[in-house]
Amino acid sequence: MQKLKQVLASTLIGLLVVSCATTTESEKQPSAKAAIELKQEIKITDSALFFDGKKMGNVHKSLDTVNDPNGKYNYQYGPAIAPHGDAIKTYKHYVFMTWYRGGKYDRHMMLSRLNLKTGQLKHIEFPHQHSGLVGRWWIGETHNTIAVGISPKDESIHLVFDLHAYNRHSDAGGYDDFSKDYFRYAYSLDGAAAVADHEFTLDLFVKDISAHSEGTNDYNHLSMTGDEDHDAHAKLTYPKFFLNGQGDLFFYIRQGTSHDGKGIFTSYKGNGLWRDFQSINKLNVKENGQQYNWSNYGNMKFANGKLGFAFQRRLNNKEDRYRYQNGVYFMYSDDPLGQTAWKSHKGQPIQLPLIDAAPAFVFEPGDLVKTQAKNQVVITGSFDWTITDRGDTHIISRVRDKENNADLYLHHYKPADHAEFITSSDFVGAENIYTSGDSIYIIGLENGQPYIEQATGGTNNFIRVYQGKKQATDFTKGVVYIADGKLYYYLLAEGEGDKRTTYLQVINLAD
Repeated sequence: MQKLKQVLASTLIGLLVVSCATTTESEKQPSAKAAIELKQEIKITDSALFFDGKKMGNVHKSLDTVNDPNGKYNYQYGPAIAPHGDAIKTYKHYVFMTWYRGGKYDRHMMLSRLNLKTGQLKHIEFPHQHSGLVGRWWIGETHNTIAVGISPKDESIHLVFDLHAYNRHSDAGGYDDFSKDYFRYAYSLDGAAAVADHEFTLDLFVKDISAHSEGTNDYNHLSMTGDEDHDAHAKLTYPKFFLNGQGDLFFYIRQGTSHDGKGIFTSYKGNGLWRDFQSINKLNVKENGQQYNWSNYGNMKFANGKLGFAFQRRLNNKEDRYRYQNGVYFMYSDDPLGQTAWKSHKGQPIQLPLIDAAPAFVFEPGDLVKTQAKNQVVITGSFDWTITDRGDTHIISRVRDKENNADLYLHHYKPADHAEFITSSDFVGAENIYTSGDSIYIIGLENGQPYIEQATGGTNNFIRVYQGKKQATDFTKGVVYIADGKLYYYLLAEGEGDKRTTYLQVINLAD
């Protein structure tokens, strides 16, 4: 921490950072009502898929690579595909987790359900297999996650999986045909989420009997809205399910490319059918008079009675100092279905879809670094947001000055009774930020074990409240889900080969 503070101090000379100079009554350390402690640890599988080969250095060359039957599982982007993405949810006393089964020649999509009352762990194997990099199954692809959602209104289960901006023409040289498989959605019968343990089988899921299925991968539906609509369901990446306060199931995903992409969302009607997608921002805004097209990198959630969306903008300007994204943006809707009433953090009306991102602007992290050189400001990763039950809004981000080899981790927070965000660089940094009740949390791994840092909502006063004890199993990655005051931590253990072990830890947050 001392080294980090020295780096921050030298970087910020002559620069203005808004922060609180004194500790107010509301910034006192959080008080726990009961001990934060590990309640359960359960092994999920010894056969989670892992890409144990080498990272391919050039995507286009990778596409021409043929499978080496004696080689390891090479990959693009990252080696860990399970757990990854929106891979865990809870409903009643059940925990649902998604994963691909290893090794390299298996790759089947899996859904597991843990019954916390009976202790029974049940697995469903789907016919679908991880398709790899644009259909090259021998090159692992970590964008191709499996998102899971549960609708409490009819207890149905929903999966969107194995997508990275595919369309009818995503054959990349002719190896695979995506014309009838550019979107992949599976859903269950009503009541499937809560069936008895012995009934949790593949028979709960609805087969696709449409013309495009042709008897293969017949649980892969090409549409969420009922009719095939290529324009609505193509070029999609980063699927996520979540609920609003009324129990409506939502789905959010990015459509488009890294230089011209938009966020789209919809909500579930029932019987496997969803409402038409609504766009957060517009594609090809140059046709609307903007100088550059832009893509948003963001996350939609429902918190404190609001449907919110925080994002960073990736402007397609090749000549400025930003290598990828720039800016922090936030907006919300008081409409539980998000169809109307979108506003800036100041409460000013915002019209969807956004053409110019400016109405949602909060802060420019690039203003806190020195470099003015082309492509030397990097603002990627470590970006997330949340809102406490009390209404405190928190956003985290990171900015890197490549020219001067300096990183800043930033915490932008707006207490419920404040009109403006406070931005502090006195922040250790995190990939995600979470909330339970009126507290906020940073959750991660240190020395192979989970740790939790907690702060009162509306403050930046984090303290370490939990550190997992050193044990025989060390973890290298985890996916977090919080519900009803408990942390469900879906963890990948250290290991070797293309099959790895995963665990679930249940930790009482005592908020």
